[in-house]
Amino acid sequence: MESKLTVQLLGVYTINGVSDIHLLELNISSSPSDVDVSSFTQKDDKLPKDSWQTAYDEHFLNDDGTEVIGTYLEHDSLIGDKTRIAFFMYFIDFNKPLLSQYGEIQLSIATPIPDRLLKIIDFEPVD
Repeated sequence: MESKLTVQLLGVYTINGVSDIHLLELNISSSPSDVDVSSFTQKDDKLPKDSWQTAYDEHFLNDDGTEVIGTYLEHDSLIGDKTRIAFFMYFIDFNKPLLSQYGEIQLSIATPIPDRLLKIIDFEPVD
């Protein structure tokens, strides 16, 4: 019997001093090499699909979320059957789900970024 892939939203976090961006943290029951980070997006009826906001500057984390073990450019060698990931997204609409290759993910209320992530992930604005 085939097991169903699951996604658990661990948190949506505010970034100090920046109102239009959030850090999202998820657990995914899939290997890092199978996670298509570009599939994490939100529908915007005013824009064509290729202009919707998507995840960026992803960080692959260890099991307890205290260490970055891979990035967008350096994650192909990560092994395992689960993925803990954090990524940034601009202009989140909390009334709409996050879309992904795993289906829709309902968003939670944003909370301040935890110290454990603040210590290991730096926000770099998009040019």
